[in-house]
Amino acid sequence: MRLESAVAAVLFCVLLPGAAAHAQQKAGDFPARAVRLVVPYPPGASNDIVARLLGQKLSEAWGQQLVIDNRSGGGGLVGAEIVARASPDGYTLLMTNPGSNAINFALRAKTPYRPEDFASVTLLGWSPIMLLTSAAFPAATMNELIAIARAKPGQLSGGSSGTGGSSHLALEFFKMLSGTDILHVPYKGAAPAITDMIAGQVSIIFTTPVTAQAMIRAGKIKALAVAGNRRLDVFPDVPTTSEQGMKGYDVNIWFGISAPAGTPRPLILRIARDLHAAIASADVKERFAGLGLAPQVSTPEAFDRLIREDIERWSTVVKAAKLAP
Repeated sequence: MRLESAVAAVLFCVLLPGAAAHAQQKAGDFPARAVRLVVPYPPGASNDIVARLLGQKLSEAWGQQLVIDNRSGGGGLVGAEIVARASPDGYTLLMTNPGSNAINFALRAKTPYRPEDFASVTLLGWSPIMLLTSAAFPAATMNELIAIARAKPGQLSGGSSGTGGSSHLALEFFKMLSGTDILHVPYKGAAPAITDMIAGQVSIIFTTPVTAQAMIRAGKIKALAVAGNRRLDVFPDVPTTSEQGMKGYDVNIWFGISAPAGTPRPLILRIARDLHAAIASADVKERFAGLGLAPQVSTPEAFDRLIREDIERWSTVVKAAKLAP
């Protein structure tokens, strides 16, 4: 072995324990100031509601403010890029969902960041997609909507939270399975899309019960179906897509937390541990259930696998639906 290589090997062995100890100490001291949680969607969206619910818990546990920073645009691209370029010190986190960190890679030929630009922290939970329309729309069931769409190809429109977002791909998947031609109309978030749907500017939207619950209960919009094969406890009268004859339309939206790549593992584990504690608290569980969310936490590695699997899944849908990047 050359002298330079031997010296380098010795230095590596000497310095590595010190570096690990330093990272562990930083994790123990974390956070020493406010932490920013970037939500790549506008206020009122399901991601935002979950972020604010957990933000309150973490602020109490940390003794430091968890600041919610809404950066909508590009189906999650704008906010996610901010986190991808941030310092990997634990003080900038991303509220991650399929739109920002899975679908965008399947739908777009180029993105300003790649999957490897993030370090997964933990899964937080799941929510099914619901098919919604305005109270004034003539269809009372999913199949009635499909019949109208087939009779008027290209005349119905579907709002979404943005091109490349979960609600966009849910719409495209629905069109593919139902054999309908529905115009996609992207918005900067689900909330403004719902507002326009109530006003009659768009016909339908696919989004989570978290976003739409208040409007459904107020009678301003109606739910025609919930994706999958299990009805929601919060809306037990809404039939599933499977019950109405659409097999295979099992679209769920997951929520999670990611950090910039290179964030020290002790910090990742510290943040994950505190998030797990917040999710396990009785009041958060109760609030999640009331919103139609299913809490589920994970290891960083399991969450990373889920994201990779979702990229592959939505890539298949994009190709089958013949969507142009």
